[in-house]
Amino acid sequence: MAPNLEKRVFGIDIDGFYKWAMGDLVDNRNRGIFAEWLVGQALGAIGDGEVRHEWDAYDLLYEEKVKVEVKASGLSQTWNLYEPSKPNFNIAPRWRHWVAETDDWIVHDRPVRFADVYVFCLHEPVPATNENVFSPTFWKFWVISTQKLDEELGDQKTVGRATLDRLVESIQWSKIKSKVDRLELA
Repeated sequence: MAPNLEKRVFGIDIDGFYKWAMGDLVDNRNRGIFAEWLVGQALGAIGDGEVRHEWDAYDLLYEEKVKVEVKASGLSQTWNLYEPSKPNFNIAPRWRHWVAETDDWIVHDRPVRFADVYVFCLHEPVPATNENVFSPTFWKFWVISTQKLDEELGDQKTVGRATLDRLVESIQWSKIKSKVDRLELA
């Protein structure tokens, strides 16, 4: 439940809204938001009462300096739970970024990837269920610096599992923080 909200406001069940809006974690949007939260928990990058900003320039700020972009996908989709899909992650450089904290737009003279680090999250079970989405053991993670993405993939707009496996070894959820800590960031 969101911080400082009573369970009922004007007779409306706020918990009911959260269940209605976010109750299906297999849904791509919700699973992606959950993956951001999961990575934030691994990094200790989400403070008490902190609220996610949908269109921020990056997803998480680690140790008040490292900008982290989280990308999520799953083998099982709500529209086809039993036939595995081919996961791809959007890594397209962008011409501009919005910074929620300052409400500023940063315009670049060429498209860039704004974060320092990308964490790719793949939910593997087929079929996906809320229960296995909740468990970090059913996810695979790749952590890579943006500098390495830029060097290896240039302006490429998407990346798949095979390319990620070629660039960096996948890790478990419990290793995300130590992997980010070991990255040499420009």
